[in-house]
Amino acid sequence: MTKSQTPNPKPQVPNWSLFIGHWSLLIVSLFIILGIVYSLATPILEASDEFKHYPYVQYVQTHHALPVLDPDVCTWPPPDDCPWLQSGGQPPAYYVLMAALTSWIDTSDLDDVRWMNPHAFVGDPSQVCNKNLVVHLPEQEQFPWHGSVLAIHLIRLLTLGLSAGTIVLTYLLARDLFPDRPALALGAAALTAFNPMFIFVNASVNNDALAAFVGCLDLLLSVRLARDGLRTPLPLWRYGLVGLVTGLFILTKLSGLGALILLACLLAWLSYRRRSLRPLLVGLPIIVTIAALLSGWWFLRNWRLYGDPTALNVFVAIQGVRGGIPTLRDWLDEFVTFRWTYWGLFGAVNVMAPRWVYIFFDLLSLAGLIGFVLWIVQRQKIRNPQSAIRNSVWWIPALWAAILFVSVLRWTWIYFSFQGRLIFPDIAGISTLLMLGLQECASLVTKELRRRSLVIVHCSLFIVHCSFIVVLLVIAVTIPFVSIIPAYARPEPLTRADVPAEARVEPVDVGGVARVVGWELLPQTVRTGQDVEVVVYWEAIAPDGKDYVSFANLLGRRYQPVGQINRYPACGMVPTSLWRPGQVWRDFYRAPVAEDALAPSRLRVEVGLYDPEEGRTLGTVRVGEAKLAPPESAPPVAHPLAVDLAGGVRLRGYDLSPVEVSPGDVITLTLYWEAREVPAANYQVFVHLLGDGPKPLAQGDGPPLLGDYPTTMWAPGEIVADPHPIALPAGLPPGLYRLLVGMYDLETLARLARLNGGGDSVEIPVAVEVR
Repeated sequence: MTKSQTPNPKPQVPNWSLFIGHWSLLIVSLFIILGIVYSLATPILEASDEFKHYPYVQYVQTHHALPVLDPDVCTWPPPDDCPWLQSGGQPPAYYVLMAALTSWIDTSDLDDVRWMNPHAFVGDPSQVCNKNLVVHLPEQEQFPWHGSVLAIHLIRLLTLGLSAGTIVLTYLLARDLFPDRPALALGAAALTAFNPMFIFVNASVNNDALAAFVGCLDLLLSVRLARDGLRTPLPLWRYGLVGLVTGLFILTKLSGLGALILLACLLAWLSYRRRSLRPLLVGLPIIVTIAALLSGWWFLRNWRLYGDPTALNVFVAIQGVRGGIPTLRDWLDEFVTFRWTYWGLFGAVNVMAPRWVYIFFDLLSLAGLIGFVLWIVQRQKIRNPQSAIRNSVWWIPALWAAILFVSVLRWTWIYFSFQGRLIFPDIAGISTLLMLGLQECASLVTKELRRRSLVIVHCSLFIVHCSFIVVLLVIAVTIPFVSIIPAYARPEPLTRADVPAEARVEPVDVGGVARVVGWELLPQTVRTGQDVEVVVYWEAIAPDGKDYVSFANLLGRRYQPVGQINRYPACGMVPTSLWRPGQVWRDFYRAPVAEDALAPSRLRVEVGLYDPEEGRTLGTVRVGEAKLAPPESAPPVAHPLAVDLAGGVRLRGYDLSPVEVSPGDVITLTLYWEAREVPAANYQVFVHLLGDGPKPLAQGDGPPLLGDYPTTMWAPGEIVADPHPIALPAGLPPGLYRLLVGMYDLETLARLARLNGGGDSVEIPVAVEVR
């Protein structure tokens, strides 16, 4: 190179690292603000299992001891003697910590505050109301807080502060795993901080928050143990620190035992890579010993009390088990719940985010997973030894996620608990690897730009990262206002004048306690498994202080119950003991139709009040009918016909059983009717057994399906299988007998004329032979 020649300058790439630290602090700050919003949006004891977790804390606070489980006492609804149910068997670290921090608060009012709703729709997000686990009294829960309400809000705030540490751990883990990707650390921190479910759980009284923090801290220490151990022998105190954190993890959640599996794999790998057994034979015993010294006393206590060091025997006895082995369909259905409860399914697993939120996070997860796999493939081409060493520990958070996932699968095999939040102890690792995959996908998009200008590439990626974080933030901000707050909005009492004019009816008294002054039941057509919706307006007459259960019943064929909803009135929010004379309460019911209900049928809808103490119904009111449509697949017609009658009806065929009979027997003629159009009246069916003369010798007249599916409910194209039993006279002589069928108008007694062939009846082609 001559003096006149100058080297080509390297392209200047913006150093975004200067901004990353400030942005990460902003993310933590926004997480805390969001957590406060989520906490205030969620009434006390309504967050995930909070109605069990806080009583555990309060018991430790007031008794200075851990609760003892008794399956005979700990039943649903949670009694005052065992409000924590099976959660009283969980490791105590979180509960002891929060009890100590709220020891100065008088929480003796917990039994008054904890008014359980025994009919809440737990785990059913399809219902639009009655999601509240607790009956809330505004005068008890309004600010300024006191007693148990104050303690719960304070613990929520303390838990939120603890969880901010999990965001920091996510950032640190991502920086340790991929120090040359500072934007990845920021994105991973945002993916954790703005996960709506993570915010919700960590803005409540829940030991999952401490488990997530300690689990992610254990993961970070494990990654650093592996990274540093590859370079040089580790001092013993490093193993001791990991053992201390692991012991605290085990004392917080039983899933902490899985950390020992992770550490055993890690140290075995490290021994192999170092060609030294010191990590495995020295490090692992130190970790296990310190963890056992910290948490072992709790396992000994359980062994003494329950005969099981983990206390899972009583835990399962209280919680219950599955009715059978889960099928592949069960796993697929519950995997939906797993995904939703990782990103956002609130309340008692019954408050959903908007559907598009789940679609967004599903696509995000899929893109992240695909990108992660692509990164692994690309990593095989690395030639830089230092880079290979640095990236060789990525498998640790991946293995930790797999261990937690398998433990959740195992627990789901026992009980319906396939919930994504149970793998939050690795949320730092999952967010980091997902963000890595998303970056890899983004790099494919910018591959062509990279050939032209690195500056443009980095600026584009920075804009993409910022946009990604903003989208996550917008989703997290939106959910409290569109999902959580509406789910627990307490209805206001109305007056009779507030009842819509089209819904008003002549008041119907129900047991002298209340009267029905209106209802709304729009014409509805449903199928088995679907819901019938009805709105009822209750007016309080003379409340007697009892908490009656309001119900909506669906009665199908032969008035058999095929659906029911039982709960407190006003969507579970306002029990009758809180009613005042003259108040009107709007009550919405969504009653599911049983899968095994006989269809088609009319569904009679009844509402009423029930006294659970005395086991009696105060009264019922018929508020209308709905239509239970036939199955989508038409019934097979044994003997086809094609006879059109006036009135929009067609006889499609028949089935006769038996054909050869004796006097006194009963034969059944099943007629298959089809509606060409909606019939104008409720027609009756006649079925006549004739000999040689015109006089019927036996009859099977009656409305279709014995009146359970009148013809005015029929829709064009529907096929109705209509059986008619015919009792033969005991003295009927042997011989061949004809069957004539048709329809007539009950009011005029006029038969429906045949449109093809004349006449007003149809002769069944097969004769009945009497022997």
